[in-house]
Amino acid sequence: MLQKKALFLVTAENEVQPLINFAGVFKKKYSVEIDVVYIKDVLKYEVFPVSIEGMGINVGANYAFKEYRELEEKTVKKLKGQMSDDISNFYTKDGETSEIILEELKKYDLLVLVKNEKVTSVLKEILRSIFKPLIILPNVKDFKLDDLMLLDDGAYNANKTLFTFFHMFGEQKVNVLRVNVEEDDENSLAQRFGKNYNLIHKTGETFKTIMNEAQNYDLILMGDLRYTVMVERITGKLGIRILENLQKPIFIV
Repeated sequence: MLQKKALFLVTAENEVQPLINFAGVFKKKYSVEIDVVYIKDVLKYEVFPVSIEGMGINVGANYAFKEYRELEEKTVKKLKGQMSDDISNFYTKDGETSEIILEELKKYDLLVLVKNEKVTSVLKEILRSIFKPLIILPNVKDFKLDDLMLLDDGAYNANKTLFTFFHMFGEQKVNVLRVNVEEDDENSLAQRFGKNYNLIHKTGETFKTIMNEAQNYDLILMGDLRYTVMVERITGKLGIRILENLQKPIFIV
């Protein structure tokens, strides 16, 4: 089996330590080759217009732009110095973050990034358009990958997530949580994966039950969010609530 390659995205200094800590555990567990990219997002510089329709240069704005770029170069140097031996390559790109990531991902098997308390515009766009598996990390210090749980709502996406994860990282024991789900295909998947598939049925308020159960696990597997992030937020859909509130790494296909 070919070695898997993961791309880690860092967008701010406070994300570096969680990414580095997770990289160590991730590489040891699954022998993944890891690269880290920092994108100098051009959208940051829109507040510093240097010209209007090519006519006239705003000297003050141009100076601020130059100063900002110099500050970012210092940030890049600092980030590079924090990389550990688990990182194969650290590099930078210029452009719009979501567009660059989609292009860079053509060379990798999955993307890993750190979330903030709320879904940022960058993460929102990535969730809409990503075509590779994604691991979203909470901004915490310690990670383990011993106990895995799949959130299964009885839909096809959960099945796809399980097969994708096993294909990438090998079959291993996964507890499968179903909350208030009547459909039961336990026999077919138990026959396929044997002792590696352990189905757990729960009843009760779905979000609260999932949050309580997830505290006992190190990595949560789930299907895609089905709807755009904004629609999920407006309608109170479960996926976005889990994404924003769960302080565990989440694997999404």
